[in-house]
Amino acid sequence: MSSDRVDEDGATTRNNGSESSNIAQKKLPRVKLLTFNTWGLKVVSKHRKARLRAIADKLAGDKVGTPIDDLSDIPGNGGGAEETAPEDYDIVALQEVWVKEDWEYFSLRCKDKYPYMRIFYSGILTGPGLAVLSKIPIESTFLYRFPINGRPSAFFRGDWYVGKSIAVTLLKPVDPDTYPIALMNSHMHAPYALTGDAAYECHRSCQAWDFSKLARLYQQAQYAVVIVGDLNSRPGSLPHKFLTQETGLVDSWLQLKGPQDIVHISKMGAADQLRIGCTTCDSQLNTWRAQRQPDEAKRLDYALIDPRRMHTLSAGVRFTERLEGIGSFSDHFAYSCTLELQQRQPQQHDDTTQPRQTLLDRYASYEEMARCIEKYMPTAKKQKLYRGLHFVLSVLCIIACLVVTTFTANRAAWSSIFWVLFATVVATTGLIDGLISFLFGRSEIRALREVAEEVHDAQHSMQQQLAGE
Repeated sequence: MSSDRVDEDGATTRNNGSESSNIAQKKLPRVKLLTFNTWGLKVVSKHRKARLRAIADKLAGDKVGTPIDDLSDIPGNGGGAEETAPEDYDIVALQEVWVKEDWEYFSLRCKDKYPYMRIFYSGILTGPGLAVLSKIPIESTFLYRFPINGRPSAFFRGDWYVGKSIAVTLLKPVDPDTYPIALMNSHMHAPYALTGDAAYECHRSCQAWDFSKLARLYQQAQYAVVIVGDLNSRPGSLPHKFLTQETGLVDSWLQLKGPQDIVHISKMGAADQLRIGCTTCDSQLNTWRAQRQPDEAKRLDYALIDPRRMHTLSAGVRFTERLEGIGSFSDHFAYSCTLELQQRQPQQHDDTTQPRQTLLDRYASYEEMARCIEKYMPTAKKQKLYRGLHFVLSVLCIIACLVVTTFTANRAAWSSIFWVLFATVVATTGLIDGLISFLFGRSEIRALREVAEEVHDAQHSMQQQLAGE
């Protein structure tokens, strides 16, 4: 929003050759945005408290961390024109802020600089870990929890228990002549393998499908939609396609840099991967991921924007400095971009006309989604079946234990204790699996069928549209 800050960010002001023309042409407002996965898991994350406090201090304006020599030429990372005010943002979107005391520290340290802030609470054991700090007044907020989001049996992963969601923050217009911003912050289900059931590709694709529909609604309501966060999806993946093709949003990094060859970037050195590919995750320059191979570095943190209502002026990785005795601020690097808000067009209606190739690409994504659900559905049904069978067998086993105890107690009284403990374990595990099968298993299958039907409807509509051209 501040012209001084934008100049430090490297953005250039248009010069029409005369002072009168500069006055006549109103300068469009600019907003600087940061998204950051803070890695704030209790107990699991190393040096969590110290790291998150350092993040809060840096956002509050303190000079924290030692720059990496290889990145000293990148603005905001220890060098460049931004050094005078390295962390001066208008909007900060955070993920993985799960511990209450960490958020309380953020609130205390950043309240003067970011008077408008919000953390989202809805979840089973804890909230989704999503929070926003803003200099722009917040008009309203809304949390949408994904209906398809992992399994409760994968308790060691925790995605289901935190309640992965979309945190929607509607901000008041920066200027009467620009669109209000709808910030949609999310941390989608993580992949725990490249392929197979543990990759959770179907879950993440379903989340992106819902995400795109919600984003489209806010676009139709004349908001400048910005999707930010750790989307756990590589560029070009099915979730990424849904979030761009279905909404018309563009990747702010690609808007600035143009199309990129991911394979070529994977062969670069770590510093060049950050400069050219903005690889926010699994970079060898991150101390928590230093043992990863160069081709594992990837870009998972995004700001997807509406190109009709905003334009990217500058962008790049942030928070690459290292904390003495600790290491990197998080297992991710942050991503920042400066956006120029476009002038609002009175009574503007969305143009639904798209090039034929775009329609064909969308239809191909629908087919890919249908195959993805079809491939995963047997796994969901097996999970439900096996856990239901476990419940039935547990009931039979408990009955057998009662019968056996009656006979063995007469010969060895101590054996009754063994059978009671055994029956207790069987009853507990059987009941848990029975509830998962009857409640969650049924719910997951029906939710998958719902998405499959929605995709089928979209396919049918697209076929008619392509045939009518």
